[in-house]
Amino acid sequence: MADTKVSALTAAAAAATTNEIPINEAGTSKKLTIAQIVTLLQQSGMNRVKHLGTTHTISSVTGTEVTDLQHTLEIGTYCFEYSLIVRSATTTVGPMLGVNFTGTAAVKTMVAWWADATATIAAEVHSMDDQGILSAGFISGMANKAYSTTAPNMGTTIGVSTIASDIPMFIKGIVIVTVAGDLELWHSSETATSTSVEVGSSCVVIRTA
Repeated sequence: MADTKVSALTAAAAAATTNEIPINEAGTSKKLTIAQIVTLLQQSGMNRVKHLGTTHTISSVTGTEVTDLQHTLEIGTYCFEYSLIVRSATTTVGPMLGVNFTGTAAVKTMVAWWADATATIAAEVHSMDDQGILSAGFISGMANKAYSTTAPNMGTTIGVSTIASDIPMFIKGIVIVTVAGDLELWHSSETATSTSVEVGSSCVVIRTA
């Protein structure tokens, strides 16, 4: 086709990862897709974001993966953060969560935390608080260097203050990947009663090296 000014081209209805743009690679004309550019930027430190589109509900002590939040990571160093909305159908039962990586990581370390309703430091027992209490409280949590899947290893064994109420929970970590694989979040209930990870939960991964 004849040469055409970019300004004279028909505008795309919307940007898509399959769209192509021309480039010059060492003097040779080639093309790139938007998806290739996104991958390049992510490998250079741009945020990788996954969000939960469907509530993950479970009534079992055997965990299953929250697949919407899975990230595939190439060799490199990463920090990650899960920002989760969790619920329980029973006040004495808490949700349990675990992080897994299917590849190989030379270093893996993470911490989980949530609001605590206890009144004194001595009584602090890692319970998960419902929101709306206008008073001082504590932030409970735990650090972990172990992956987990069907037996998630982070969460509260005390329960929640209010059933079926949105409760914030966060997991932050660092992983140094030596063999590529998938970063996964797994969820179970403390006992065989319903807990859930709600729509609006997300996972952000940033490559730092």
